[in-house]
Amino acid sequence: MYTPDGMKDTVAPKAMTQAEIDITKQEFVQAAKNAVEAGFDGVEIHSSNGYLFHQFFSSYSNNREDKYGGSIENRARFFFEVLDAMKEVIPQNRIGARFNPSLHGTFGMEVREDTIPTFDYIIEKLSNEYDLSYIHLSEPFTDVSDVPHAVSEIAKRYRPKYKGTLMINTDFNQEKGNKVIQEGNADLVAYAKLYVSNPDLVGRFRENVATSDWDKDTFYTQEKEGYIDYEAKTRELIPTTK
Repeated sequence: MYTPDGMKDTVAPKAMTQAEIDITKQEFVQAAKNAVEAGFDGVEIHSSNGYLFHQFFSSYSNNREDKYGGSIENRARFFFEVLDAMKEVIPQNRIGARFNPSLHGTFGMEVREDTIPTFDYIIEKLSNEYDLSYIHLSEPFTDVSDVPHAVSEIAKRYRPKYKGTLMINTDFNQEKGNKVIQEGNADLVAYAKLYVSNPDLVGRFRENVATSDWDKDTFYTQEKEGYIDYEAKTRELIPTTK
């Protein structure tokens, strides 16, 4: 894992105790309070990419035998308990949630027979019982066309299942982004890394200027290189107020 001193070997994880789960819930609540007090419009729960909630969702990593393990409902319980606690301090329509249903072979995750049904349950429950600002989904990070039980086209699967605002990401360019919206499979597209290497991305899309590649070697580093040193090649129209 990445640390301020560089990459370090990880240690074998242990299952969280109930006390640690309760503390973590309150930390999410406090983080939401802090965001509101700082003037942010909303928060996103990062329940994706092998992070904590994703580890609970997956039967590959979650082998608990208590109320947080076993069934799909149990493995999703921690996420919904945190969400329910957070919406007491920030309106739920100011909360987003991120998921990566077909993550496979990276960040410690593997797709199993119950993986997609787990995300089906979570996303349908969010659609039917909550009023989030959006859900933020990732297309697979790797080719999963030959992976049993994986879904290759995430936006297409979950657009019919989710009635709210759906955001999609992973390797989108202008053409692919326009296409997924025009086909009705998403409402928003997140570009992320493309924005890092193209500070004037909107202008480039508008003016059909080629985009610059990002430098992976500068990701998660402490200096300006790779963050604020990419060159702008267009003139953005920035609204001003009087």
